[in-house]
Amino acid sequence: MKQQLVIRIMLVMTLVLVLLVSVLSYGTYRYYYEYESEALLSHATTSAYLYPQAQVGFETPSAFSVLVRTFGYPGTDLTIVDRTGQIIKTTGQRAQQAAFSTEQLQDLARGESVVQDYDADGNHYLSVTSPIITEETSEFAISFTRPLADLDTLIREIWMAVVMIGVLIWLVALYAVIRIADRFVRPIRDIIETADEMAQGDFDVEVYSNEKHELGALARTLTYLGAKVQQHQSTRNEFLSNVSHELRTPLTSIKGWTETIRGGDEKVSDETELGLSIIHSETERMIGLVEQLLDYTKIEESRLVLYRQELDLVSLLRKVTIQLKQSLEDKQITLIERYPQKSIGLFDENRLKQVFLNLLENAIRFSPEGGTLTVRFVQSERVAFISIIDEGPGISREHLQRITEMFYQAQVTKGSSGLGLAIAKELIEAHEGKLVIESEIGHGTTVTVLLPLDPSELH
Repeated sequence: MKQQLVIRIMLVMTLVLVLLVSVLSYGTYRYYYEYESEALLSHATTSAYLYPQAQVGFETPSAFSVLVRTFGYPGTDLTIVDRTGQIIKTTGQRAQQAAFSTEQLQDLARGESVVQDYDADGNHYLSVTSPIITEETSEFAISFTRPLADLDTLIREIWMAVVMIGVLIWLVALYAVIRIADRFVRPIRDIIETADEMAQGDFDVEVYSNEKHELGALARTLTYLGAKVQQHQSTRNEFLSNVSHELRTPLTSIKGWTETIRGGDEKVSDETELGLSIIHSETERMIGLVEQLLDYTKIEESRLVLYRQELDLVSLLRKVTIQLKQSLEDKQITLIERYPQKSIGLFDENRLKQVFLNLLENAIRFSPEGGTLTVRFVQSERVAFISIIDEGPGISREHLQRITEMFYQAQVTKGSSGLGLAIAKELIEAHEGKLVIESEIGHGTTVTVLLPLDPSELH
């Protein structure tokens, strides 16, 4: 933003300076040349007017010398030309006198003066010619020619000075614009960075701004907003933690008593058995939701602790798939497993089991009956890649971007809290790993877990 602002302002400044230098240069040129032209024109006109009264001639060298002394102009050559423009007498070089055009000869014949600005022999000249009128006829004209090398040099020096001043002004303006832009953009950049951090869930941030205008007010408002959101989050997490703890104890008791009744010696009716089965499954589901809420509060408050130990990921995956065998059979899903012999690393077994259970349960839930579910495990020297590939309906790009956000659900399904994938992602990242989800509508979903391995533990 700062760079674009500086570029745009300096572009306008450059255009203004170029225009100003051009106008000043042209104005200087016109001023000096017009001044010189008017001076020569005035002298030539006066000389042509006084020539008949001066009773001087140019037929002989001595007469022409008198003419030059009488009407000469400092720094110029005096030339006498006839009505056809041919040079009769001159004090300079013939090549220095420009030829007259037909239109200029007609002007001289009408008694009008002619001004010529031309180059000859690599030099710049200014020539003014006025007709000598005697007895209402104009047979000859007197011309004054001035070399303009000194004037060109002066104008060039003035132009260079103007350009140097323009460059100096441009550099000063550049420095000033950078300083002003930096002061203007810095608080905006700080606000954007703070907003990005808040968007990532970090509300314990503050925007420091001493600005007294709207940017300062915006910075203070953003800081206040972060503090209020953090306060509400803390209150919410505390509430969820307390409620979860309060719910877990009675739910565990309900589950335990349900199992006791179902496993007792007394026979119960089929209807009672069905009711107890429903109570047991729903209690397990509720306990799972409570555990997810507790995990969520731990993650939000950075209280999640991993208990790492040497673990074979292949063995863990086999245990998880065996645990889900009944769910696979209920939907007649064919499970394809491709594992290496073993893959050893330092991991928290319970947390990774929680991750793979969640990912596989999601894959089973959204797989069609009679479909295929593939678990593919490959590893490099340092990284394990575990991919779970289903044949489900797929996830749209819109939902895919937010699928791992807390409480976000692409599809509202029974038993889903919108926390499973988000918690799985946090647990994987706590192991310095990464969760990658690839999906396309109508082509299923591939979820890949990348976990770092300790090379010294590989066999």
